[in-house]
Amino acid sequence: MRTQLFPVILLLAACNGGGGGDKSYMMSPGEAADYEMTALREDPSPKPPPVSEEITKKVIRTGGIEFQSEHIEEDYRRIGALLPQYKAYIENENQSKSSHRINYTLTIRVPALGYDSLYNAISNMAYRLDHRYSNIDDVTERYYDLKTRIRNKEALEQRYIELLKKATAITDLLEIERNLNQVRTEIESLQGQFNYLSKQVDLSTINVSFYEVLPYAYDPSQRKGFGARVLSALDKGWQGFLSFLVVITMLWPFVFMVVGGLFIFTIVRRRWKRKK
Repeated sequence: MRTQLFPVILLLAACNGGGGGDKSYMMSPGEAADYEMTALREDPSPKPPPVSEEITKKVIRTGGIEFQSEHIEEDYRRIGALLPQYKAYIENENQSKSSHRINYTLTIRVPALGYDSLYNAISNMAYRLDHRYSNIDDVTERYYDLKTRIRNKEALEQRYIELLKKATAITDLLEIERNLNQVRTEIESLQGQFNYLSKQVDLSTINVSFYEVLPYAYDPSQRKGFGARVLSALDKGWQGFLSFLVVITMLWPFVFMVVGGLFIFTIVRRRWKRKK
């Protein structure tokens, strides 16, 4: 590869120059940077030195539990007291309440090693278990692929930095800086993906949804008084009458035809009676 021959060429050029021969063979710093830039364009993705790394399986675990609670506030406190034992925490929490039901929805993050124990402990709290599930997503290939791509991009970044120190021509400086910025942007993007994936691997997710059914209670405040009911009936009757007038207005051609027909029928009938 041309980059591997570059130190040899510099050494030969230096020897020729030191021996008093023709100095036209000595490469200038700008020419050296140009030469290495050309080599880098031909091989833009250098392979870093081999790194011995043990491959371990990487998985993302996600589970869900839905159950009916007999005493929902007590179960909520029990879950909260259970989390520190497994170094877990509530990432999202939502509560809703209606006249007949109270609901809690929790998103819990727990270290992967404590996932099974916490999952079973919450399941055992259920007064009546409605539904539960557990999924395992193997991301080993994606995990180490991102890691290798980051390492390759970092090696390429170092080569651009070395070239930046050697370059003297303005055009070379601008091109190296542009490529260096692009590589750094790619490294940040890959590093963000890797960090998110690592968090998903390290912290498993348990979605917990539980509810309590409330007993029926009569609420007299919801029942209207006699006067309010009469006014409501009058209002509905008036609104119905207005709706009827609107319908009649829409059908005025037919009403006109019926009235005209009755008028003609009456006149004809009277004349017929007079003839008799």
